[in-house]
Amino acid sequence: MRPTIGVLFGFHIYEGARPAPFSFPIIRGIQAAARDKNVHLMLACGMARRTGRSRQVPAWPEAGPETDFLPVGPWNTDGLLFVTPMLAKRRMRYAQRLAEEGFPVLFLGGELGSPAILPDNESGIRQVLEHLVGHGHRSIAFIAGYEQDPGDSFARLNAYRKGVQELGLSDDPRLLVYGQHWDVGGFDAMRRILESGVKFTAVMCSNDHSAMGAMRALQEAGIRIPQDAAVTGFDDVLETKAQVPPLTSVRYPLFETGYRALLLLHKRIERGPRAVPEWTRVSTWLVPRQSCGCLPDIVVQSADLGGPSSRAPEPSSAKGIDDLPASILDALQGEDMHTPGHEILPLCGRLVEGFCLSLEDGDDAHFQQAATDVLQQVELRDEDSALLWQSAVTELRRAVYAGRIGSGGADCRDRAEAILHRARILLSESIDRRSMRLQVRQTDYDEAMGLLTARLISSSDEDRLYRTLREDLPAIGVRSCRVVFFEPEGEDPVGWSVMHPLEPDSPVMRFETRRFPPPGLYPEGEAHSLALLPVTYRDEKLGYVAFEGGSLDPLATLVRQFASAIKNVQLHARVRELSLRDGLTGLHNHRYFEIMLQKETDRSRRYRRDLAVIMIDIDRFKNYNDAFGHPAGDEALREVGQCIERGARRGLDVVARYGGEEFAIILPETDAAGAMTVAENVRRGVEGSGKLLHRLTVSLGIASMCGEGILPAEVVDRADQALYQAKLRGRNRTEVFEEGSAQTADWKESGPAAEDPPARPPLRERARNPNGG
Repeated sequence: MRPTIGVLFGFHIYEGARPAPFSFPIIRGIQAAARDKNVHLMLACGMARRTGRSRQVPAWPEAGPETDFLPVGPWNTDGLLFVTPMLAKRRMRYAQRLAEEGFPVLFLGGELGSPAILPDNESGIRQVLEHLVGHGHRSIAFIAGYEQDPGDSFARLNAYRKGVQELGLSDDPRLLVYGQHWDVGGFDAMRRILESGVKFTAVMCSNDHSAMGAMRALQEAGIRIPQDAAVTGFDDVLETKAQVPPLTSVRYPLFETGYRALLLLHKRIERGPRAVPEWTRVSTWLVPRQSCGCLPDIVVQSADLGGPSSRAPEPSSAKGIDDLPASILDALQGEDMHTPGHEILPLCGRLVEGFCLSLEDGDDAHFQQAATDVLQQVELRDEDSALLWQSAVTELRRAVYAGRIGSGGADCRDRAEAILHRARILLSESIDRRSMRLQVRQTDYDEAMGLLTARLISSSDEDRLYRTLREDLPAIGVRSCRVVFFEPEGEDPVGWSVMHPLEPDSPVMRFETRRFPPPGLYPEGEAHSLALLPVTYRDEKLGYVAFEGGSLDPLATLVRQFASAIKNVQLHARVRELSLRDGLTGLHNHRYFEIMLQKETDRSRRYRRDLAVIMIDIDRFKNYNDAFGHPAGDEALREVGQCIERGARRGLDVVARYGGEEFAIILPETDAAGAMTVAENVRRGVEGSGKLLHRLTVSLGIASMCGEGILPAEVVDRADQALYQAKLRGRNRTEVFEEGSAQTADWKESGPAAEDPPARPPLRERARNPNGG
């Protein structure tokens, strides 16, 4: 039977739109190992209530005021992976109790005991201290992590204190401040160090985010990095390379750690507690960049001749050319390469083959073609960055200098340097191409997410809400999701779950929350990889959404928008209780139109989104009433209303009876050209209706805006002026509002077409007279 592994974080992993830089590669590694082992995976993903100084709100298997409950626990998994820090004694006790009871657990971090996988914090901190001392620093400040964290924060702080004592460095207590492992905390900590007046020439930080905040504080204080103060971090997350200057950090291979953690837990489940060691340590190593004072050429030299563990190149007698592809693979995996090794190894072999051929016959084309082929395959796989393949160039250079390739003489080295220089150019070109692809993809994603958000917010009922998710999720890379709401049972606020399917005509499922997923929800023969996120609105805990596979990036934004939308739907339900539909036509009435128009104009101004309004009037409707009577006129109004609804088919459009024989349409995310298409569909639909006793036509006026600071009434007034022009120019037509359009005549519906129409009633008066016209 295929096991299910759950993953619980002691902190929320979504602060903003995407997972935190520390959490993201760990999750990627866990997911990759779950795929390789073909096991079920459930990730409990907590989300911050707001960005900035937000309290930690992790997702947790116990309901409580400081957590968001998600059904990932010992009752529906075969083992749990806890990612520290826990940051609360209650969560620590929960995890430790499960371990004591014999439930299969593994801790990623050392604060909870064993079995655990954790970084070699002591070695990483020692390398930084010795490196800074090598630069001449003797007074080195330290921004620690969490004061209450007995895991990584404590280990790194303890290693710093020990190193300071052993190296004879300044131990002024003002040099030590806690920054709580985030950028704002690092900023505040650095400000406190500066305000204390203590002298320092370098700042070590317990993680990269603290370092980024510290760098900002130093720069705001006019202190140059690294000329006046060197700065270093720990973890080497992706953003370190984007800092100015690039941040020196200690590489903690997060992807590899996540991958190995799941493998260890899987082994513990399959073979018992004695199958895994109590402690598994992951090597860490210094990655020097400019923020510590290393010049770019020194950084490159360190990368070329040092390597992940700073080991000297092995002699050629120990390893030959046949082992070189495996060495390159090891280097790539040390850089958190996310593609499985068995897929990468042939590419490494192709590089080695091309390089050797170019060295032998002096023709660079062999290696250039090999490098081009490899990079194309890397780009097709959409790796995070071709820059990781710089490690392959480094390994080839090492092999030349160690005598594993070529003669080892000066001519051979010069030839190798020239060939590898071309490889670096190809890498740079590949990175530029990926950057352009990302820009195009981001534009497409922003457009798709904007449309999805607009449709969610404008959904007036649950059916439309779920239809929007079903239709628009694929455009943002989400394969499927299950929306679930809590139902209390006695004193248990989350005892039962009610799942609303996205598929039309599918039944609602009700099941015990802790039995998620219910039988039959996912295919029996396939391993499912789920990310569960809580649905909350302010402090109200509504339920959760289970996403299957795909990218984690859009999920937090999507869930936040959905939470607002579902509350909006509930508001609409209450609004509908106030009779916001026209009793005759079944369309929304004028009151509802004003509510939605206010909301959409606000959104248009805030997000600079297109918005259009169409005003519609039935031509000579009084003549129809006089000829066939008011009951027939009422039937005609209903038919015209249905024609208008058919013409405005999108779920986010609002169709309303404005008053009498006048109608209106609100078209979010629509410019004047798009509104013209809708208007002409409506006009032709009314003109071609076969359900009327006599042919009727309509005149239509369009006004559009995109972020302008105008009021809802002005938008309607502009559309009304355009409608007035349509009447003047012969009726049964559509006009678009233009600034300065003249109004030279009046109109009425009672006379023949050739008559000059009399003055038109003001909009407000017409809206208050639904039976007029």
